[in-house]
Amino acid sequence: MNRKILIVACCIIIINLGYNAFLPLHPDEAYYWTWSQNLQLSYFDHPPLIAYLIKLFTLFSTNEWSIRLVSVFCLSVSSWLVYRLAAEMFSGTVAALSLLIFLFIPITQIGFQVVTPDAPLILFWTGTVYFSYQAIFRNKVRYLYFAGLTGGFMLLSKYTGILLFPALLVFLMASKHRRLLGSSHFYSAALLAGLIFSPVLFWNWQHDWISFKFQYGHGMAQNKVFDIETLGQYVAGQAGIINPVFFLAMIFYAYGKIRENMTNDKLAFLFWPLSIVLFFFGYAALFKKVEPNWPVAAYITGTILLSYWLDRYKKNWIVVTGIVLTTLMTVLVRYPEAFPFLPPKAVLKAHYYGYADLLRTAGKYVTGNSAVVISDNYQNASMAWYYLEGRPEVHIITSSRFSNYDYWRAKLVDHPPNEALYIGDKSKLPELNQMFEKVQLVDILKFRNPYVTREFNIYRCSGFKGFLPQQTQI
Repeated sequence: MNRKILIVACCIIIINLGYNAFLPLHPDEAYYWTWSQNLQLSYFDHPPLIAYLIKLFTLFSTNEWSIRLVSVFCLSVSSWLVYRLAAEMFSGTVAALSLLIFLFIPITQIGFQVVTPDAPLILFWTGTVYFSYQAIFRNKVRYLYFAGLTGGFMLLSKYTGILLFPALLVFLMASKHRRLLGSSHFYSAALLAGLIFSPVLFWNWQHDWISFKFQYGHGMAQNKVFDIETLGQYVAGQAGIINPVFFLAMIFYAYGKIRENMTNDKLAFLFWPLSIVLFFFGYAALFKKVEPNWPVAAYITGTILLSYWLDRYKKNWIVVTGIVLTTLMTVLVRYPEAFPFLPPKAVLKAHYYGYADLLRTAGKYVTGNSAVVISDNYQNASMAWYYLEGRPEVHIITSSRFSNYDYWRAKLVDHPPNEALYIGDKSKLPELNQMFEKVQLVDILKFRNPYVTREFNIYRCSGFKGFLPQQTQI
């Protein structure tokens, strides 16, 4: 690896490691951390690998830094694999450009500072692409099994990993490498991936396939009514997560050079994963909102494809412009305090503010082991579980969006909470009054800064009368 490029990569990693040590958890990060406290074969929202990795990386110390070390590790290894793949496919120059673009797209910078299932998805998607290349283009059969291994872990990361398989299948069928489809090793590798993923299938079978149903309903509209607004949001979101310069250049070179991208085997190997993922979610966006990060894996091969064309036409100014733009975007996201002109809704960091301060104060009301701590939704419950002193397990017994807390609530069925400390929104007071003989307001905690206002009402509940009928919504 070029020494200068290596220094840049190391600096980015070190800067993110330092930044992560001082950033409170995002509610979604806290939710995934609670999974690591309740290890299962799978979960309602996602497959289980993110929980296993958080558990592994917090064996010796549990703090924001160690939790996010999962993402830093996954993206750092992914960066190296992107570099290696580009170098082996093309040249050192293309590899250097690929690494720079991969590191300087905004979604990677955000990915370094927040732990989500996208981190292991990106790692094992990249690994599967890398090993598939070795097996297909270098005729190294053993790498098929490595691809099967990483492909299985890719599926254990996030369900969208499944999209890589049809992309590779289309590539094989359309290329001179289709003979691989007749190899027993190909199907053995696929079986290996399936075996690794089988615990998720077993868990879903036990739970009436609820996770699959949720994800399908979450991502696909039931009523196919064309919505130009959601399509526009999708395109704008993709331009945002990889920055407009890189996005426009990638689309231009992917589809402006589509004939060569589809007939040159190496380019086609990169083109199909990019295209199938983008068009799959583009179709979904015709009818329903698609979150910007859902197609993130498309840009792994897209980055290398773009780098090839930029090197071929000596368009280094695009790389420089993109890096400058991402740097500015990253500074705005991470240090909004330095830019008072930003409207509150544009400050993504606002999602991190307030919870730790309020919950550390609320910790003084958690007295002894007799009272169960309860909250009103999975975000608040997860943050309370993490930030309350002693990290007591938190439950949700009021109506809320369906989550893994609905399964964990079963722990209370055999041991109902005679006393409970509620920390959450006051809107749940009528439900608390139905479940407890006495509900007493203890405190109202408020947090306010220029970007967000938070309020937690604390009630001490006693004399449990019984649970209300389940009112959660999937």
